[in-house]
Amino acid sequence: MASIRDVASRAGVSTATVSRVINNHPSVTVETRRAVHEAMDFLCYVPNRNAIQLSGKCSGLIGVVVPNLINPHFCELLATLEEEARYVGKTILVKTHQNQAFQDRQLVRALAGMGIEALIWVPTEVEASISGWLQATGINTAVVTQTSRFFNSVSNNQERGAETIAEHFIDTGRTRFGFIGQDGVDNRKMSAYCKKILSHGYRVDKRDSYWIPKGDGEHNRGHIRSLDIIIDNILAQEDKLNCLFIYNDVAASYVIEHLRRRSVRIPQDIAVASFDNTIIAQMMNITSIAQPINEMGKLGFELISSTEKKEHIDSIILTTRLIVRGSSLDMTTTNI
Repeated sequence: MASIRDVASRAGVSTATVSRVINNHPSVTVETRRAVHEAMDFLCYVPNRNAIQLSGKCSGLIGVVVPNLINPHFCELLATLEEEARYVGKTILVKTHQNQAFQDRQLVRALAGMGIEALIWVPTEVEASISGWLQATGINTAVVTQTSRFFNSVSNNQERGAETIAEHFIDTGRTRFGFIGQDGVDNRKMSAYCKKILSHGYRVDKRDSYWIPKGDGEHNRGHIRSLDIIIDNILAQEDKLNCLFIYNDVAASYVIEHLRRRSVRIPQDIAVASFDNTIIAQMMNITSIAQPINEMGKLGFELISSTEKKEHIDSIILTTRLIVRGSSLDMTTTNI
């Protein structure tokens, strides 16, 4: 079994430096931290809890609450958090709230009861009502994928991502715009999409705006039932839309597959773009907004690991980018 001395030797640093890396000491450079992490990975080294200097709560448990594990977007986030936790000898406890506020509240309280020392959270609207209680517990909390008014957070500019999709549709000659979103979850994203379209002299017709009931997007059965109804409605219209913004890659993959089964050509008849740029988008050739989820996870972990006392809330907003693929542009006839 590898020791801290073995890690130090492999990384070319002192054992004291390895200890500072494990304890997230701010004096360690990015390059040194990376070298130590690579040595830990090579040697399969897991820090000994006795070697970790902790202040305050010291259970070594970090709670993570996300909407679901159906979406690979959140699986990628968890993979990053697991890796970061392993480097410092911590254990991740994962819960899913299914975008249900009551369940979200219960899970956060349950994790606090388990003695977690930190929480990484993708909250529902319950965040505002329990923020005071959560702050009083002393549990270091970071919100990820959203901007928070109450806690340090790291997110991305989803509104700008939605605007980029609208601009892409307009630039490629689309004139009748639709969207599919989760009610109560994607409203700001869809509002930005509609406003951008309106600024170019077009609009999203109400009959082309489709909302999945909140929570259905977290369950396979409810998700499929809602999307089937939407697909039927799209195909029932005589004057069909010719582009469709769908809230994530999971839903987009289902819609594309079932439209094609019913003789709709993608992208010739309907161009499709979505969010997250997960492995699903990459495998199914779906145009998607890439979110820097790995960077988001690393920064979220840094926020809960910081021992520096601040009077202000840190709000980090990362940049998204559009990855154009065959679901929105015929790559066989178009040079981009």
